[in-house]
Amino acid sequence: MSGLFSTFNIATRGMSAQQKALDVTSHNIANANTDGYSRQKANLETTRPFDMPSMNNAMGSGQLGTGVQVSSITRIRDSYLDYQVRTQNGTKGSSEGREKFLTEIEGVFNELSGTGISTLVDNVFNSWQALSGSPEVASTRNVVAQQSKALTDQLNSTYNQLVKLKGNSQDVIKQDVVDVNNMLNQINELNKQVIGVKVGGNEPNDLMDKRDLLIDQLSVKFGITIDKKSLSGEDLKPTDIGDMTNAYLVKSDPNDKVSRFSYVNSIVPKAVPPASTVQKPGDAGSYDVTYYKNGDTSTDANKVTITMDLTSAQYTSLDQSRVLWADSDGNAIKTDGSLIVAGDAFNDLALFIPKTGELNGYMSVQADIDVYIDQLNSLAKGIAFSVNAVESGESDASNDTLEFFVNGEDKTKEQDITAGNITVNQDIINDVMKIKVGVNDTTGSTDGNRALAIADLRDVKLDIQSIKPTTTRAEFLSGKFNVDATLGVSTISSSSNGMTIGGYFTNTVNDLAVKTQTATRNVTNNESLLASLEESRSSISGVSLDEEMANMIQYQHAYQANAKIISTVDELLDLIINGLKK
Repeated sequence: MSGLFSTFNIATRGMSAQQKALDVTSHNIANANTDGYSRQKANLETTRPFDMPSMNNAMGSGQLGTGVQVSSITRIRDSYLDYQVRTQNGTKGSSEGREKFLTEIEGVFNELSGTGISTLVDNVFNSWQALSGSPEVASTRNVVAQQSKALTDQLNSTYNQLVKLKGNSQDVIKQDVVDVNNMLNQINELNKQVIGVKVGGNEPNDLMDKRDLLIDQLSVKFGITIDKKSLSGEDLKPTDIGDMTNAYLVKSDPNDKVSRFSYVNSIVPKAVPPASTVQKPGDAGSYDVTYYKNGDTSTDANKVTITMDLTSAQYTSLDQSRVLWADSDGNAIKTDGSLIVAGDAFNDLALFIPKTGELNGYMSVQADIDVYIDQLNSLAKGIAFSVNAVESGESDASNDTLEFFVNGEDKTKEQDITAGNITVNQDIINDVMKIKVGVNDTTGSTDGNRALAIADLRDVKLDIQSIKPTTTRAEFLSGKFNVDATLGVSTISSSSNGMTIGGYFTNTVNDLAVKTQTATRNVTNNESLLASLEESRSSISGVSLDEEMANMIQYQHAYQANAKIISTVDELLDLIINGLKK
């Protein structure tokens, strides 16, 4: 019904609605710099009018409005831009993960300084060249020994730093597993709260913002897929699920099972006495695989060890990925969701290997580190085999009584030389006159032909790229070791498909430089694209202080106008009530 009291109620509703709109504006301004906050809007609509049309009042004057109310407070969000940003987050995360460690590998090789391996290789051959000119001088022999020792020390240091760097990348993966599981638990709790608020008929805008921010952060780790459910619930799973039957990490239904991730902390060869040979990491054999539930290494209660047989390829796959699918308690599971138990094989393990995100970058860079370690080992073996063969005149290590380069861990096992254990024979360092430099293979020979033949090795193309961990000197030199008619000593002939020692290492460094430049370029491009997407999203969801100030003035004026109506109605009521007494 109409009347002054009806007008009074309309104005009261108007003041209340404008006040709520001011509250929303104030909330927007307060969170203008809050990460993940989405601008909110108070949606105003008219309240139910009087005199709804019916058969009884068809001839009436029509509906009479009763004012305004806030129908809802919604957040401004574009789900498609969210999808694009999260997809780009994964791409950028992968590039950044690779670039971070590839840059560190470049620092390990240190080729821009004067102490890099390339420089030291040149110094070694230069010292042999100088020795060929004055083989009778002890000081030139000492220079050969010390320059060679400097090279092996640098090879040892580079190898150990690469191994440490690989361990660092695995530590980052372990921390990412912990962070991912924590984020998933938070998202799951927020999911429940969002649904609870929606059931009550309200809009959980701030809760959904917090959930979206966590999902944005999660998308940096790996690609994600989101299924929208009723009451604003969300089901979340990785984009790359492999053969997993239940790949969901978050479910809107609290009764549904979800998965988590666990971290493989160590893969140790299992000693099975009596052992005729020592099983090295990477060899096919039996291993103790130890993982920690949810990546939490703070207590041994989370430690689980499984014994299984691994091929060399399976060892490499497990070593480079390290992340296992697990149930909500962190127990490793198979692809069908059942638990891994004693006696299960490698193929029963469900490895999580994403194709995008930081985890992908950290996993893929381990393969690069392994390649550079292998190439460094091949370089060390190539140097040792070739110098030892010419210096001793023997193509078979079993006939060499005084090797120049030896395995520092066991000098009787030249075939096991790596960049990590290569060193100069201590007997030669103690007595440099034992270095064989002349045609006569005795240490007392004073002509420099043998030293010259070793110096000439810098230009010989060797099959270094074909060296394997099990390659022996005899296999390496097969068909290529013969007497040089000019020098009168045994030397190595070039291989048509071979590479010089310097060229081989230069090729390794150049390959690293190309990969690093590619990763850096990808990071720059991805950052630019992500910045553009985030700017587009911010233009929609972000808070504009100018716009909020304009809204504030608009709501303020509307509030004042409604207050003026109440004041006017008050005067009219006073006139009616008190004026009629006169």
